[in-house]
Order: sequence, then structure tokens, then C-alpha cells
Amino acid sequence: MSAPLSGRVAFVAGGSGVIGREICRELAAGGAAVAVHCRSDRAGAEALAAALPGAGHLVVQADLDDPAALDAAFAAVERAAGPVTVLVNTVHASHGIVPMAELTPGELDAQFASVKLHVALCARAVPGMRAAGWGRVVYVSGALMTRPYPGFGGYGAAKSAATTLTRYLAAEEGRNGITANVVAPGRVVDPAVEAELDETRQALSARLLERTALGVFPSPTEVAQVVSMLVGAGSSALTGQTMWVTGGEPIGS
Repeated sequence: MSAPLSGRVAFVAGGSGVIGREICRELAAGGAAVAVHCRSDRAGAEALAAALPGAGHLVVQADLDDPAALDAAFAAVERAAGPVTVLVNTVHASHGIVPMAELTPGELDAQFASVKLHVALCARAVPGMRAAGWGRVVYVSGALMTRPYPGFGGYGAAKSAATTLTRYLAAEEGRNGITANVVAPGRVVDPAVEAELDETRQALSARLLERTALGVFPSPTEVAQVVSMLVGAGSSALTGQTMWVTGGEPIGS
């Protein structure tokens, strides 16, 4: 039996990041040709692409906030591998901690730039998916969109906005064979890397760990496995959904 994504081309925005790398590995293992996007770490992205299972993988380095660069990135993938029918967006550039009453227009613009980027990515990818009669879109959001924690209002609002737009995409494009879903991790810990957290994030991490049902945070690989499920075999009846990958933290309570 062939791999579930055999013949599919996947564009992973933020593919060189901690979660993005694991998503690239999972999609490649499923048979997809993966376009590993990076903004600056080209060497790391090239090493990742070279190590992926299967063939046809490539690296795309681009500042996707630039519309011309975004279009050129997709055009390069299309020339090399074919139409993109799997889009996974992990990008969120700004993670500033600012109380809601102190958010400036500039800080909000920085947070919501990621929402505009998500719309632009979908706008570029969806026509090719329509033409193919098949497409999969996954937005990697975050649990902070529904579980408030002081200082993360701008981030949570931006994640919530892009999540809502992804659900609208699901409603609008389902009859074209396109599904759109959201993966919302809580705190994610890479077992191989000991992350350095500032005081605010340390306090948040301790609070979240106590609230988890499993007593451990999910790993990047576990997040990637959920993404793979949403685009692979058996995904055709699942759209407009948000999959919480939090270790059992009671979201929204």
C-alpha cells in the first residue's frame, strides 16, 4: 500500500523551527515531497531537507511577510515539485509579553502580522488545491487563544483570529475537496533541548504543568503526529476542527 501522502507536495511555513522540523519529518515519512521554509537558517533547513525520508524535498528561504517573496517561494516549489496541496503554517514572529492595557498599535501590528501572513499563505495555496480537487490546510495555533495568562493578550488574540479564519476557510472550501484544521499546542518541550525561560514564562510553565492530566508536556514530535493525522489517510471527513495538544490541560476552565 502506498504512503498516504504519496504524490502530494507540502509547504511547511516555519519548517526550520522546533515544531516545524518535526512536521516536515512526519509529512516526509507519509510520502509527501516537503518544501522546508526558513527565513534565515538556510544551513539548518538544508540539513533537515537532506535527512528527510523519501525524495523531492527542497528548501525555500523567504521573508513571507513580503508578498512578492511569498509568491516567488510558491512559484519555486511549483516549478521543482508541482502544485502545493498541503499547507502547514507554524509561523508567529512576535512573542512579546505586554499587559493588554499597555499594548501599543505597533505591538498589535507586530502580533497581527502573523494573521495577515496566514491569510496570504492560504490565498496563494488554495487556487492550486481547488484545481487539484484536493487540499489540506493546518494552522498551528496555541492554547493561549482561549486560556488567558497575563501579558499574552496580543499573542492570544492573534492566534484566535487566525484560528477563526481557518474555520471559515473550512466552511468555504469543503465542497472543493479542501479541509482546514487547527492544532493548538500548550507548552511544548523538546526532550533533547533544555529551554531557557524568563521569569514570566517559568511561572506560566509551572502553573500549566500542575494543570495537566498527564503530568508531562507534549513534545514537538507529538504535535507533528497530530498534524500528520489531519492531512493523511482518513482526514477527508475532518475539517473546521481544533485539536488541543496540551497534555490534558483543561483548556478554557
